[in-house]
Amino acid sequence: MFKIYILFLSLFSFIINLNIPNLFAEKNEVKIKSNSLKKLNWEYSDSNTKEQLNWHEADSEDIYKEQIKIKNINRKTNFFSVRSTGKGVTINGFYYPDISNYVPNAFVEDPNKFLGLSARGISKTRICNGKNFSKDCIDGVLDLDFKLFNNDNFSIYPKISMQSLSSRGTAFGEGFSLGVKIAKEISPNWSIAIGGENLAHFDKTIDLGHNFFVIASTYLPLNSRENPSILFLNLGIGSDFYGYKGNGFLFRTPCGSNSLTGTIDEPNSCSWGPIGSVSLSLNDRFSIISEWFGYSYGTGFSIRPFKEDSISVSLFATDYINGFPKYAEDFCTGGVCETRFYGTIGINF
Repeated sequence: MFKIYILFLSLFSFIINLNIPNLFAEKNEVKIKSNSLKKLNWEYSDSNTKEQLNWHEADSEDIYKEQIKIKNINRKTNFFSVRSTGKGVTINGFYYPDISNYVPNAFVEDPNKFLGLSARGISKTRICNGKNFSKDCIDGVLDLDFKLFNNDNFSIYPKISMQSLSSRGTAFGEGFSLGVKIAKEISPNWSIAIGGENLAHFDKTIDLGHNFFVIASTYLPLNSRENPSILFLNLGIGSDFYGYKGNGFLFRTPCGSNSLTGTIDEPNSCSWGPIGSVSLSLNDRFSIISEWFGYSYGTGFSIRPFKEDSISVSLFATDYINGFPKYAEDFCTGGVCETRFYGTIGINF
């Protein structure tokens, strides 16, 4: 039943994003017919010319295009169009690396993106009594988000997640869930988004919680180069994984069964807390990132190894500060947490 539902949702998304008229058009251009010579309004003139005039028909569309070219010759681009590609962004249509990992950004998705595919791996879960990258401790999540609606300043992208990419605790391929991100640009510099990760659980093996979020994002260009350095900021609140333990001090709401932060009295509730990230993209190939996502924190970098492709690779370190956050020690071996690593590889189509 779950596979049928996902197939229907994906097919529906594909159909509504088709541009049907263009399927039957040879060229996506508007042709403007020029007036014939016979329809020209001729008048007599007694002015003399030394050279014979050479008359020819001109296409109004070509004249318009040449005028636009002339107007744009010396134009400097001070406008920045920032759009999301999942964890990364595009700037004026050019791909940039990731600007966060666990923390979502609020930017409207790039209208040219139909779907995004990313895999996040972690070297060791916090509760695992083993070494980093050992087969008993390593795990990962596969995410697929796709376009349901996008009109350039408002977008809706559902996300399908598969939690288990290893056989640690659960079989490979288990732990399917559904999330969504609904984003709106409210000004040239600010965007907001609501949604969540793992909102609907399709089996009982998921232990990632119901992670609702409300997030705002902005940016600050630091120079005017062709691929400028840009500072990005994401700030908001989130539930369950985001509002984990001591970080969930804001309030509590119902959020569904199998939550991470449910109580004995309210097992289907979850707590909310602040989340955020700051990143510096030095150019369109490399960024430095720091984020706080409630369960923990992370510091790392993201790169785009290929200039013309959307592929991005990121690597982060977490739990590297001894005793912080305090509530993390309750789940670490011997009450002492050690540095762990997580990272993502993603591509968009």
